[in-house]
Amino acid sequence: MSLNRKKSRIIVIGANFAGLTAVSKLCKSHDVTVIDAKQDFQWTPNIHEILSDVKKETSLSLNLDTIITRLGHRFINQTVSSIDGALQTVTLDDEQILNYDVLLIASGHSRSNYGIKGASEYAYGFRTADDVVKIHNDIEALLDNNKYPVNINIIGGGFTGVEVLGELLRKYATNKKLKFNVIDRAERLVQALPEKLSDDILRQCKNYQVSFHFNKKITEVKSCSIHFDDKESIETDLTIWSAGTKLPDYLDGIDTQATSNGLAVNTYLQTKEFSSVFVAGDSATLPNSLPKQASIALDMGLHAATNINRFCAKRSLKPLKAQTKPIILSLGDINTYFIQGQLVLASPVLATAKEAVYQFYMARLSALLPLEQRVLGIAERMIISTEKLLLVEILKLRPRVLLGRSKVL
Repeated sequence: MSLNRKKSRIIVIGANFAGLTAVSKLCKSHDVTVIDAKQDFQWTPNIHEILSDVKKETSLSLNLDTIITRLGHRFINQTVSSIDGALQTVTLDDEQILNYDVLLIASGHSRSNYGIKGASEYAYGFRTADDVVKIHNDIEALLDNNKYPVNINIIGGGFTGVEVLGELLRKYATNKKLKFNVIDRAERLVQALPEKLSDDILRQCKNYQVSFHFNKKITEVKSCSIHFDDKESIETDLTIWSAGTKLPDYLDGIDTQATSNGLAVNTYLQTKEFSSVFVAGDSATLPNSLPKQASIALDMGLHAATNINRFCAKRSLKPLKAQTKPIILSLGDINTYFIQGQLVLASPVLATAKEAVYQFYMARLSALLPLEQRVLGIAERMIISTEKLLLVEILKLRPRVLLGRSKVL
């Protein structure tokens, strides 16, 4: 006689790097529901390349409903409004209430404007491929208007801000109509990484129409100007906001320890208050904090799935043993940097390594698409990358230039 075992009801909020990886490893015997406000998974580490036409939005996206349905799970394309950890419920924006036995929060971060006046209205976000497509199109429209100069301001000199600048220079370095400003409250670029990296990026940008504004506290963003607390201001025609992130609003009322950086979890990725609530990816803050990287989010998603499967089977959980991983940062076609602790390598050749990571993981994540879509997606990504990135880089990099830019910082 077979035993009737009740299916565990698992809800996963967010199908980004951690969430989608976890969903692919959850046992099919569970009743799994995945909730995401987006219809597509996007490889966000490369969305900046849309600015220079190196990537298309379609080559960075995978349809979530198709993938999740083929995994045997249910996909709900909606926004979450609140969570009740005590009642074990998730409420959606349409007021539908879902019950769970286990919850995985993997929704990442959302844009933070730090309460700065006008930032929401007059600065473009840089969180999704849709954001970048709009920026790309509006820059082209500004250039068609024959205005001179066109002032493009990037708020935030962190990882994203540097890569945004690099792609803008890749496409517009010779266009004298454009002027670029990078603005940050910090003393230098990419403050979380070695100072020698910032110094080298500044050196590389000396020959371009780029100005850097450090130690600047913004008080207001207007349609035509950006204002600082020292009463100074600069003109702007288009402002890109890459300055900061926060936890999504639906987590504001969750009854667990939280900071702007993430929800506190133990090494099993559980919250202290609710053992049935797991957190992975950028939403999580471990006792030994890890950088917010896609590769680490993928590892956390895999580990979360392992522990959720074990939790449902009433087996002991395994602690996460994630390690800090190398970072590859690109400055368009000017240079690419490999960072591991205090080691910083610079070389245009490293762009191929970053491209290889993108190609590998996109192929792996798309493995559950129908065969025709999978083959067409791989072909499109390879063709675009070869035509727009690899061949271009190989043809224009003479040995003298390559050797001059390749170094250990």
